[in-house]
Amino acid sequence: MAIAELAVETRTESGKGFARRLRSTGKFPAVRYGKQCAVTQYAVNRTEFDKLLQDGGGSGLVALDVDGAGQNDELLSIVKDIQRDPVSSKVIHVDFYGVRYGEAIQVDVPLVFEGKAIGVVEGGLLQPVRRVLQVRCLPREIPENIVIDVTALAIGDAIHVSDLEVEGVEFETSIDFTIVTVQAAAKEEEVVVSDDDEDIDSTDAETESEGDAAAE
Repeated sequence: MAIAELAVETRTESGKGFARRLRSTGKFPAVRYGKQCAVTQYAVNRTEFDKLLQDGGGSGLVALDVDGAGQNDELLSIVKDIQRDPVSSKVIHVDFYGVRYGEAIQVDVPLVFEGKAIGVVEGGLLQPVRRVLQVRCLPREIPENIVIDVTALAIGDAIHVSDLEVEGVEFETSIDFTIVTVQAAAKEEEVVVSDDDEDIDSTDAETESEGDAAAE
């Protein structure tokens, strides 16, 4: 997959006060860490990071350009965690996880469902159970997404994790999760009038008629 590039600036200050001042300039604090790399703190331009997310770079490899030194393969990373402001939803902090080419890593990969299921044509409903799967693979083999063809699914059918085969990828789960299924559409309950109800209605009608005749 393509490697995105993101310009960052080295920072030495930290703390809530510094973070608040940094965010007022259109930037936010970030940190990079990993098994074989030192913890490093950066400042990231919010506009550039938002563009990275819009272009799909948030789910793949990111090469950090530190202080204008250019893309550095030793600084390959993945976006590990994004914190957002609960009110404005703006990004306020990002964790980058440092990776190496030959070291397998765990990442979340989005699922894409394609095709129109037979069961949907027959009136059923397609029910995706999972939108993302955690996988283990080499950094260069991280898929942008996993495409799942649902065309053959009839009502009651399902696709599980064990049904998937993606070259170079291992699925990080000990449970054979259901990924997507087709369910029968709920039917409206019909009101059924029983013979007993009809008899009661007839008896009531006859009683009313007799009462009217007696009154006359």
